[in-house]
Amino acid sequence: MIRLKHILLTLSLLEFAIGFSNYRPTTFFYLGPPVGAILLGLFLVAQLLEKESALLDEQNRAAAQPRNEPIRTSAPSRNSRNEVATHPVPTLAQIH
Repeated sequence: MIRLKHILLTLSLLEFAIGFSNYRPTTFFYLGPPVGAILLGLFLVAQLLEKESALLDEQNRAAAQPRNEPIRTSAPSRNSRNEVATHPVPTLAQIH
């Protein structure tokens, strides 16, 4: 991801330099500023998503590792709070 960011930034600056130069023999040089702006936008998006992609990679690595600990299941507790939260009873609202 870091390499892609540097490539996008370098290409963006190169396109801006080509686009704003005084030497314009072909239409390629007229495409410099728009293409540079698009590449700069892609660089900024990659910059914003860098931490999220690192977090996703870490989560995927953690999920791929085998776990040696047994899965513990506890008996569900039967208190009124759980029952209300999981099995609500539809009632009419009371007018006060």
